[in-house]
Amino acid sequence: MTKKRFFANHSKSSALVVSLAIHAVLLVVAISFVAVKVIIKPEPDFVAKKVKRPKMPPKKLQVPVDVKKRKPKPRLRKRIVSKPKNFTDIKMPEITGVKGGLGNMGGDGLGSLGFDLDIGDLFGSNKSMGNELTGTFFDLKQTKDGKPIKMSDGNYMAALNRFAKSWDIDRLNDYFKAPKEKYTSFFLIPKISANAAPKAYGVDGIVKPKHWAAYYTGHISPPETGHYRFCGIGDNVLLVRVRGRLVIDASYHRQMGKITNWRSDDENSRKYPLAKDQMVIGDWFRLTKGEPSEIEVLLGECPGGEFSCQLLIEQKGKEYKQVPYTYKEESGTRPVLPIFRTKEIPAKLVGQMKINPNEATLEGPTFGVVE
Repeated sequence: MTKKRFFANHSKSSALVVSLAIHAVLLVVAISFVAVKVIIKPEPDFVAKKVKRPKMPPKKLQVPVDVKKRKPKPRLRKRIVSKPKNFTDIKMPEITGVKGGLGNMGGDGLGSLGFDLDIGDLFGSNKSMGNELTGTFFDLKQTKDGKPIKMSDGNYMAALNRFAKSWDIDRLNDYFKAPKEKYTSFFLIPKISANAAPKAYGVDGIVKPKHWAAYYTGHISPPETGHYRFCGIGDNVLLVRVRGRLVIDASYHRQMGKITNWRSDDENSRKYPLAKDQMVIGDWFRLTKGEPSEIEVLLGECPGGEFSCQLLIEQKGKEYKQVPYTYKEESGTRPVLPIFRTKEIPAKLVGQMKINPNEATLEGPTFGVVE
C-alpha cells in the first residue's frame, strides 16, 4: 500500500494525532512556565528599623596643616634728624687696615672734613691706616727685663754695628722694647728734643732721651718702574736697606764709619746743604711698578739733646728744580728733591716738618703698596 492511500484512508485518525501532539506541546510549555515561576521566587525586601543615635559634637581636624603666615607689614618709623651744633664734635669710629690710607684723600684725609682721626706725630701714628712702615722702639741702656746696662757712646755704636752686620732683629730684642708700635709714611723730622721719640712711643717716663733706636720695616712700590736712590741726613743715625741691601748710611758725619763701612760713590755726596748739615747721596737701586720691595729703616740718637732726620728720593732721568748752593769755596746748583713718602702726608704734620723749599719738596711720587 502506498503512503498516499494510507493517509487518505486514515485522514481523521491523522488529524486527531496532530491535534493531540500540539496540545501535548502546549501542556509541556505551560507546566514549565508554572514550574519556573514557582521555583524562582522574588528575594524578600528587608527594611531596617530606625535606631535613634546620640548626636556628637564635631571634632576639629588634628592633622597639622602647613599654612604660610603672612608677614606683617613693616611699621614706618618716624626719623628725627637734629642738626649738630658743631660738626667737628663728631668722632669717627676706629678705622684700621684701609689700603692706600685715608691720607690719599689729600690734606688731613677725613680730618679735613672735620673728623678727628689719629694722624699721630712725626714718628708715626698709633694705628695703621695702610701703606705705612711699622716702627719698633728700643732702649739700649736696658735689658728686655728692664735692668740697666752701662752704656757709653762707643758701646752704643758698637751695638748698632753688630746689628747692621746682619740686620737680625733678635740682636735688638735683647734690649728693652716699647710695648706699642708706630706707623709712619715718611722720615722728615726737624731738629727736636731727643725725648720726642721715647714720648711718641709712650715710654718717656722710663727711657732717657739717648742711646735709643727705632727700627721701621714694610714694603714699597714705585708709581713707575725705574732706578731710584735715597738722599738724606740723620742726626745721629739714619740707615736704609732695600731688599736686603744697604743703600745708604746717612748718619751724622761724626758717626761715619762707626756703624757700617758703606760709602757713597757720588762725588757730590755731603756737599749740598740739608738740615744745617750736608746731604748724603745713596746708591741706585731698581724698583718695579706693582712689585712690592721690602724696606728697612733704622733711626737712632747717641748723646741726647736733639734729634733730626731727612730722607729724600731721586729717580734717574727725572729733572728737578735747581737752586744755588755754596760748599766751602765751591758754588753751583743742586736739585730740590721730593720727600720720600708712602702716601699723602696730613697737612697738620706737614706744618711740623718745617720743610725748607730750597732743600726738599712734597711735589713728588708716593711709594705705597696697593694690594
